Amino acid sequence: MKSINIAMASLLLLPLFLASCEDFLKPRSQSEFEPETADQLNELVVSAIPDPSVNINLTCGFLDVVSDDVETLAKYVDHRLPTDVWYSQPYVSAIYALYTWRPDYDVYMRASGYYDTELYSDVYKKIVYANAPLDYVDKVSGEAATKSYVRAQAYTLRAFYYLHLVNVYGVPYTLNPNGLGVPLRTTATKENRKMTRNTVGEVYSLIIDDLRSAVALFEGLEASQQYRQLRPTLPMALLLLSRAYLYMGDWQNAALYAQKLIDDWKHRFHIQDLNELLAKGYSNVAPTAATSTDADVKRTQKFWPDFLTYANPDVIWLYSRADDVAPLTAREMSEGSNARLKNNDAFATLTHASPDLIGSYDAQDLRLRTYFVRDLYSEPDYSDVAATLTTGKYRAYGKLQISDDGSGVPSSANHFLPVRDSRTYGQALRFTEAYLILAEAEAQLGHADKALDALREIWKNRFASGNAPPAYTSGDAVELVRRERRRELCFEALRWFDLRRQGMPPVTHVWYELTYGDPQTFTLKQNDAGYTLPMPESILLSNPDLTQVELRAKN
Repeated sequence: MKSINIAMASLLLLPLFLASCEDFLKPRSQSEFEPETADQLNELVVSAIPDPSVNINLTCGFLDVVSDDVETLAKYVDHRLPTDVWYSQPYVSAIYALYTWRPDYDVYMRASGYYDTELYSDVYKKIVYANAPLDYVDKVSGEAATKSYVRAQAYTLRAFYYLHLVNVYGVPYTLNPNGLGVPLRTTATKENRKMTRNTVGEVYSLIIDDLRSAVALFEGLEASQQYRQLRPTLPMALLLLSRAYLYMGDWQNAALYAQKLIDDWKHRFHIQDLNELLAKGYSNVAPTAATSTDADVKRTQKFWPDFLTYANPDVIWLYSRADDVAPLTAREMSEGSNARLKNNDAFATLTHASPDLIGSYDAQDLRLRTYFVRDLYSEPDYSDVAATLTTGKYRAYGKLQISDDGSGVPSSANHFLPVRDSRTYGQALRFTEAYLILAEAEAQLGHADKALDALREIWKNRFASGNAPPAYTSGDAVELVRRERRRELCFEALRWFDLRRQGMPPVTHVWYELTYGDPQTFTLKQNDAGYTLPMPESILLSNPDLTQVELRAKN
């Protein structure tokens, strides 16, 4: 996209940028810079896209911390340190509040410099930007096809944002579609009405209507407008539509649109074969690690450089940036003197991938070698690589572009942290998810054979043999799919949403007490109110018409 086009879009939306955070649901009039043509509206859509140059806090890095995919590191005992300094850094209290599902988590986050209120306000600003082209599209000149393209993109983006927002702050649809959702705004102009929460069902109704409209509009366009990198597209709309139906428990439609995406777009997208990555040397364990006496060989990690780029044939759409995904989980621990806590030049993080997650993988599953950043703190000797892969420690992030000086060996300047700049994406919609949605929907419909067929399309790209082990294929089909979904989509900010719709099972987290390191157990109970995150208090204060959800009791 040329910079002049982005500049024009920003100029058109200048009054919206001037709105304060507190007034983000009441944008000022746009009449000062009214667009006149459909081409201008097409450029206006750019301002609604969450590209990495403008950091939009879609998760604030916390959706993985509250899930069962993360554990905290046990207290480190260092004889050199007379007092405990593990938890001296401010960000730790934010992780603590999220990890223990405190209803006042936002207080801790703000005190640590992490503003979860930005998720709410930033997303609504983007919704306003998506609404603006829809407000004007019937008032401007231009070709009908261009107007249809504008509508299709705007509908897709608005649905994308509402699907995310209602699953963060609304009760699960499968629990109560008439429960509290989030406010609906379908215009960019100021409305003289109270901005109360709509029901979850009403929000999903808009999401479904928007996406079905987007699909119909895209299908009436030329192929060049159905798919264009960086823009909302037909395959994006199809994936989101199948995901929305999955979250609603509408298995027929979830399967229908997932299958349609696969059938119609397999010429453009396919599941990345991890065998190809290993052949190129991308692995977090060197092939010779088990037999080498060289410590650097044992510590070598070569990271997949283009998981989050359009060079990955699995990527349908990229959005956000790495800072939005791992601002908490990629932080390193340090002593009070700010010297690094390290072991053989490996640096410690407070959070790790949970043993429950890592234990769900077979040692031959190539995702253990390619989807994770191995945690080198207290590094094992790798005399048995297979055993280490399934019992070792991994950082609580992955699939991001990782900073590496090319050596693949950690050093004082090379900590294997995510790349942090304004050009690096942090999240993606992936073609593989369509197979997972299809598999789960078919399993729920009682079609176990069809579910396993969909999973095999994934497994043949995840094992050297092309075949999954018996543990992956034997048992209840629904549970098999759910476990596979967890393995494939880990640390993509989707696990929490899955737990919410899959019966809100009990989750246990262990936190290590700050003074003596004693373990403290916190449990999110079955159907716990904590499965719906409370609205931040600052948002409620600035929007008195909003209602708080039920709060969970503090552990």
